[in-house]
Amino acid sequence: MNNILLNNLPLLVLNQIVSLLYVGTTVLYGANFFKDLTIPKTYKQPLLALTILIHVVYLGLLTSPEGYRISYSTYNLMTMVALTLAITYLFIEFTTKSDKTGFFVIAFAAGTQLISSILTAQTPNTGASFSGIGIGVHLISSIFGFSAIAIAGLYSFLYLLLFRQIERNRFELLFQRLPNLEVLERLIMHAVAFGFVFLSITLFAGMIEQKASAKAINLLDPKVISLVVIWLIYGTGIFIKPLIGWDIKHMAYLFIFLFVFITLLIMLMTFFSPTFHSLSF
Repeated sequence: MNNILLNNLPLLVLNQIVSLLYVGTTVLYGANFFKDLTIPKTYKQPLLALTILIHVVYLGLLTSPEGYRISYSTYNLMTMVALTLAITYLFIEFTTKSDKTGFFVIAFAAGTQLISSILTAQTPNTGASFSGIGIGVHLISSIFGFSAIAIAGLYSFLYLLLFRQIERNRFELLFQRLPNLEVLERLIMHAVAFGFVFLSITLFAGMIEQKASAKAINLLDPKVISLVVIWLIYGTGIFIKPLIGWDIKHMAYLFIFLFVFITLLIMLMTFFSPTFHSLSF
């Protein structure tokens, strides 16, 4: 079986180390959130930074045989989603000085990386490797867009949980640990705006690349249709609240649905489609 990990023992070991680092980081953030322990609080952020650094090294070694061009396979996209989630969250933590949502974001990133690591080690190399500015922008922006969808969905879920606790006058763990509703609302809308921008870049770069490439993307591909629909919903969501006053509670249900939908779509692609797009000639 032609598998880059099985043919490269150091890379295989590094693949497992990256997954273990994500799990370890999740444990520290979880211990800090649920128990508020001193040691996890001290070391969780440095471990997250180390995880990101080792992950970047792993991706560099993984793509080096193809001249540092990443394969357009679902497994490789999943590991990049995990990385962008971690980077985005670390940026949020530095800028907001709030570390109370880290467990939920990093846990999702860890799950994504674990699936990618396991399947990458068990599957023959699939998917063409692409180069060029257009396809590079399309690929990277789509990954950041999916990460924003995940973060918006996770924060929306936390918002609804906290809202329900307050509504029932049950001031329990989530009320004590999570940021207040106003902060969560701001985080949700920032993630939505972030996602809309990167999904817009994804679509624009994809159209340019389609015209420049001999291989045309099938526009009836369900994944492409889903991307356009989510882009429209996110774009509309930015203006719904200020224009018609639709409260964030109703919007949160929509963002959670989109998060679950895109997650299920990626999982189905992982098992049934070796590449992200189906191409027509």
